[in-house]
Amino acid sequence: MNEGFRSFSTEHFGALVVFILFTVTVIWIGVNSEERTKKWIGFSIAFLAFSVMVMDLVYRLITSTLDIKDDLPFFLCDVVVMMLPFIIWNQNRKWLGILYFWAVAGTLQALLTPELEDGFPSFNYFRYFIMHAGIVTAVIYAIIVWKIRIGWRDFLNAVLFAQVYIASVHLINIVLKSNYSYTMEKPDSATIMDLMGPWPWYILTGELVMIVLFLLLMIPFVGKGRQIRHTKDALPD
Repeated sequence: MNEGFRSFSTEHFGALVVFILFTVTVIWIGVNSEERTKKWIGFSIAFLAFSVMVMDLVYRLITSTLDIKDDLPFFLCDVVVMMLPFIIWNQNRKWLGILYFWAVAGTLQALLTPELEDGFPSFNYFRYFIMHAGIVTAVIYAIIVWKIRIGWRDFLNAVLFAQVYIASVHLINIVLKSNYSYTMEKPDSATIMDLMGPWPWYILTGELVMIVLFLLLMIPFVGKGRQIRHTKDALPD
């Protein structure tokens, strides 16, 4: 019987181990595959993550349990998972550079500190980890397998489009009286936001934390030589 999800429990660490092993395996396969196969592997991972999100939405619609204040795909990870199959399939260099920062700094944190009520073996448990792990795996896979060198333009794009997202989702929250991405108030469960002060200061503090994390993610690419072009599909040869 499902007794609810507990962070840093066996069910949590088990999911993280599977995520790590799967990521390492698909990267190894991708590196040693021909170009067409590399593309299909990345797309399949992204599409799997997208599929479980769609399945959840369809189920909620069929069972009349969809709450527009909580269940619409307006959280950042939901937005990313809707974009990701198209980005991978089109090998969109600009957005892969942006998602490197968003996925590693943001979605990876969702795997390490899940906001999840239902434990193993519930559908919500599998949906949560497949979706979030799929984002991180697909993005890291693309960066490594296609040998993308992240540059300062990627950093600036990631920061800029994050502001566009926050402003947009805040307007949605005002209209729907919802709290997507917690721009209206902190989540009920204990999170790092509890250390960031009251509204709206925790949003501003979060912006500073985001920039620091993005800067740390630049470290592996500093001094790596000339950056590749930043056109739609300018992936390295």
